[in-house]
Amino acid sequence: MGRFTSILQWLLRHALLYGALVCAFGVSPFVAQAWRQASEREATFLGLSEVESRLRAEYEALGAQFASTTAGAENRSAAELDRLIAQTRSQRDAARRALGDRPGIMALYRRGPQALLADQQGRLQVALLDRQLQTLEAARDLVDSRTAQELQAGARVRLSQAEQRCNAAIARQQALERAWTYRLRSWIESEEHRQVSQERQRECSVSDEARNRLAAMAYREGAVERAQAALATSRRDLVTTFDEALADLSAERAVAGTLWQGSAVQKLRVLAKEWHLDRLLTQAFWALLVIVASPYLIRLLCWTVLAPLAERRASIRLAVPGGRGAAIPPSAPSTTSVPVRLGPSEELLVRQSFLQTTSHQGAKATQWLLDWRHPLASWASGLAFLTRIGGEGEVTTVSAVRDPFAEVTVLAMPEGASCVLLPRALAAVVQPVGRPLRITSHWRLGSLNAWLTLQLRYLVFHGPCRLVVKGGRGVRVERAERGRVFGQAQLVGFSADLAYSVSRTETFWPYLLGYEQLFKDKVKAGEGILVIEEAPMAGRGGRVRHGLEGAFDVATKAFGI
Repeated sequence: MGRFTSILQWLLRHALLYGALVCAFGVSPFVAQAWRQASEREATFLGLSEVESRLRAEYEALGAQFASTTAGAENRSAAELDRLIAQTRSQRDAARRALGDRPGIMALYRRGPQALLADQQGRLQVALLDRQLQTLEAARDLVDSRTAQELQAGARVRLSQAEQRCNAAIARQQALERAWTYRLRSWIESEEHRQVSQERQRECSVSDEARNRLAAMAYREGAVERAQAALATSRRDLVTTFDEALADLSAERAVAGTLWQGSAVQKLRVLAKEWHLDRLLTQAFWALLVIVASPYLIRLLCWTVLAPLAERRASIRLAVPGGRGAAIPPSAPSTTSVPVRLGPSEELLVRQSFLQTTSHQGAKATQWLLDWRHPLASWASGLAFLTRIGGEGEVTTVSAVRDPFAEVTVLAMPEGASCVLLPRALAAVVQPVGRPLRITSHWRLGSLNAWLTLQLRYLVFHGPCRLVVKGGRGVRVERAERGRVFGQAQLVGFSADLAYSVSRTETFWPYLLGYEQLFKDKVKAGEGILVIEEAPMAGRGGRVRHGLEGAFDVATKAFGI
């Protein structure tokens, strides 16, 4: 049930994000449209209708101009038609240049109805000249087709006559050659036979030349009919041509009428088309896809590239005075409360929220800060306004008064021992009287491991002292031995001589889906100890804090607090 709820919340969250993206992409048209009043829509519709009516009233005059220019065009000479075609083409090109780039119907209307009227009149004139040019060119083709037809008819007549003469000459030659008197003396070339042969060659060559000229003529059957049909077509539907020229104006007038008097559904359809809603939805979808996929792509890049590089970087090893120093003995398991008995020349500094019971006779005072050399760390970690308790043999019970999940344990630090510890995990300190607890600060700004763990400074606590360490659901102190890997929030302290670095989490899919962090803390093999908090999120509802609180947590962790 919990997994189903999480999926449902994810879907609802991204559906809301998609809606927000749609609004973001389309906010400008929506806002502009929201401010348009009904009176403005009515005025726009009436204004566009008036301009369109005046333009349609000019159809008759334009049609008369077209008729006078193209009347009898098919009966004019080719030279006259060429002159008219050149003149009409020049007028059309000049009219197009005068129109220039078209800003749009509504943009022209906002300049004033006269500007829109002048623009549309120019477009009607261009449409008229286009149709005139088309008609004149069709008439020119018809004249050429007729001329070609007439030329071909004459060529056919001439070819027929030449073929008749050629056939007659051939017949005369054949008749001569069949005569018996010619066969008896055929071995002697006669003058008569020579003349007949030359006549046949001459007449047949004329026939062949006429046939070649006829074949070379660029005329095809039906050319005249096709030219006549093209001319008739160019003269028809002139009103349709004008209507096409005013198509944009008519469309804008129809839109204005719909926005003024149309139904809610019609208005929504018009506005969706005007705002390019399909493109807007597509853009919002791709933006949502990028937003949803980006975390997973970044995680994949971090898993395959960043994490292997980080694991090969050198570990953090703090250099403290005295080298390794004394070993820190293991501590008892954590409990909800521990009694702290003071020895000779010892005093106890304890948080107010962990002071459960104390003896009546011990000397008590207020310690403003745990360490005056680190005031920010003391204040931010809550180690301010501590209670100082003194007196040999005095016993104080340290226990979380307000946190039901906190447990405590005592970490003994002999002379020469040192331990890295987050001040937030410190509940109380037992230190020698007159010898305050020594805390040193170590920065690691040049270490990649420090940046990956978001801890740039390490605070090292030096013995002799006893540290009462607290943690959610308990604190465990264990030996490093062969090394340990654990969650970044779990480690609250370790011996200063241990090598500290990061390790990539063991499983890929939980990390990719956001259930696990990319890096875990890693401590290499050594003889030191680790101080591990059992449940760092105990008392927070199991959730990481966000917003200003989350930013504060990150900042304090970077400073080792």
